[in-house]
Amino acid sequence: MSVLANMVMDVGIANILLVLLTAIIARFLYKILVPPKINDGGVPHIPALKTLYWTFKSNPSRLDLCNKLDRPALESTGLVRSWLWGRWMYKTNNAEYARQLFLKTSVYQKIELHNLIPHVFRAVAAGGNLMTENGDHFKAHRTIVGPSFRRSWPASTFREHLSKLESIIRFNSTDVDVLGVCRRATLDILGHIIMGIDFGALDYKDSELLEICWDVVDAGIEPLYVVFPMLDKYPIGKRAKSFSNLKKFHQFIESTIAVKRKELDQYGKLSDEERNSADLLSLMIEAHEHTKKHGAYDEKGKLLPSMTSEELRNNTIIFFVAGHDATAHSLGHMLMELALNPHIQQRARERVLSVLGDDPNAFPTDQQLAELSDLDMIVKESLRKNSVVSDVRRVLNEPVNLGPYTIPKGAWVMVDLWAMQHNPEYFPSPDKFIPERFAEQSHKSDDSDASAHHPHVPFSWAPFSEGSRKCIGHKFALLTQRITLALLVHRFTWTLPHDSPFHTKPQTTTSGLISPIGLRMDFVPRHYRKAV
Repeated sequence: MSVLANMVMDVGIANILLVLLTAIIARFLYKILVPPKINDGGVPHIPALKTLYWTFKSNPSRLDLCNKLDRPALESTGLVRSWLWGRWMYKTNNAEYARQLFLKTSVYQKIELHNLIPHVFRAVAAGGNLMTENGDHFKAHRTIVGPSFRRSWPASTFREHLSKLESIIRFNSTDVDVLGVCRRATLDILGHIIMGIDFGALDYKDSELLEICWDVVDAGIEPLYVVFPMLDKYPIGKRAKSFSNLKKFHQFIESTIAVKRKELDQYGKLSDEERNSADLLSLMIEAHEHTKKHGAYDEKGKLLPSMTSEELRNNTIIFFVAGHDATAHSLGHMLMELALNPHIQQRARERVLSVLGDDPNAFPTDQQLAELSDLDMIVKESLRKNSVVSDVRRVLNEPVNLGPYTIPKGAWVMVDLWAMQHNPEYFPSPDKFIPERFAEQSHKSDDSDASAHHPHVPFSWAPFSEGSRKCIGHKFALLTQRITLALLVHRFTWTLPHDSPFHTKPQTTTSGLISPIGLRMDFVPRHYRKAV
C-alpha cells in the first residue's frame, strides 16, 4: 500500500511540475506575442513572431529584415513597437525623432546593460565604459579617453599593415576571403594603434590569443543571445567556452596595462613628440594617473568620479573589439559594393591615379590623402547602404512626445539605422549605390544617377550615431577606410565570382554588428611583381 501511495504522490508531483512548467512557458510566450498595454497614443507594433522569423531565417540578410519587416511597418507612422533584447521597445526611422534621441542626452540615456542585465556577455566583456555610462560617469570617462582621440594619424601609421594586406591579396588573389583578410588587417592596425601590440594576424600566426580575440568578438554579437539575453545566465557548451576565453582576454588586457603603467613610471611623463606617436592605451594610462592625483572636472569645474582600473580596461576592450570588427565589416561591405558597381570602382581608381601616379610602390602621403577626401563619398554611401551598426538604443528618463504619440518614462527607444538610411523620403532609390549623394553641391555628378540625389536631411545618416555620444573613433574609422580604398584601387581590380550569391542579394548577419557572410572575391593585380 505504501508503494502505491508513493507512486500516486510521485505522479502528483510530476503533474504539478508539468503544470508549473507549462505556466512558465505560457507566460513567456504571452510576453513575446502580446505587447503590454501602454497609453502611448496607439503606437502600432510588429508581431514578435515576424521579428523572430526574419532574424533567424535561412540565408539571412539585414536588408531583408529592413525591406520586408521594418520599412513596411514604419512607412505610415515612423514609429512602431518591436520585440528585441527580450523586451518590447519603440523603433523609429524618422530623422526628426532621431534628432531628439541624439541630442537630448539627459532624456534619452544610454542603456546601462552592465547594471540592468549584468550577466549578458557584452556586459561582462566591457562593463561600464565611455559607450555605456551616463551623466557624470560618462564625463569622467570622456576626460580620460577624449584627449587620446584628439590627434591625427599620419598615413605612414598604416603602411606596414596595409602592405602586408596587399601582399596577401596579391599572392592569393583568387577566391579571397574578404572579411577574413579585412579582420586580420584591422586587428593588426588597431592592436598597434590602441595598445602598441603586434598580433601578427596578417602574418597568419594562428595563436591562442588570436583564437580568443575572434571568439570574444563573435560571441558578443551572436544573434541567439541578442534576442534571448536570459540564456547567458546559464552558459553551456560553446557559450561557456566563450566566457572562459573572455576571462583570458581580460587577463591579457590587464597585463598589458600593467606593463605600460610600469614603463610610464620608469620613464616619466611623455614628451610632446612621444605623445604624438604613442599608442592610445599609453595616453589613457597617463591621463588616468593624472586624474588620480589631481582629479577630473567637468566644464563647470565640478569634480567628477574617478575612473577605476577596471573601467580603464573596459574602455580598452570596447575600442579594440568594437573598433577592429566594425571597421573590418565596413571595408567588406565597401569592397562588395565596388565589385557590384565596376564603373564606380574604375572612377575611384582614376581619381587615385591622378593623385598618386601609377608607380607600383606608390603609397599616399598625408597631403595626397587629404587630396583624396572625395573618396569619402564612396565610404559614406557604403555606410548608408550597409550600416555596420544596426541601431542606436536609449532609455527614456522622462516621458516624451514623438508626433502624436506619448512615450512613457523607462521605455526603450531605438533608431533603426537601416530603416532610416533606406527611407526613400531621405534617400530616393535607397537600394542603389550612389556615392554622389554625399557630394558637395558644387561638385555633384551630371550623370543620370545624380537625379537620385536628395538634399541631405539632418540626422538621416548616422552610422556612428550623432551628438555628444557620437562614436569617438569615427574620424579614425573614416580615415582607415579612405586610405585602404586608395591603396586597393591603385593595386588591384576586383570582381565577385560568377556564382557569388552577392550578385543577387547580400548575405549578412541580421543583428548586432552587421557583417557580410561568406563574401569572396577575385582580385587582379594591376602591376606585375616577381614573387619572392
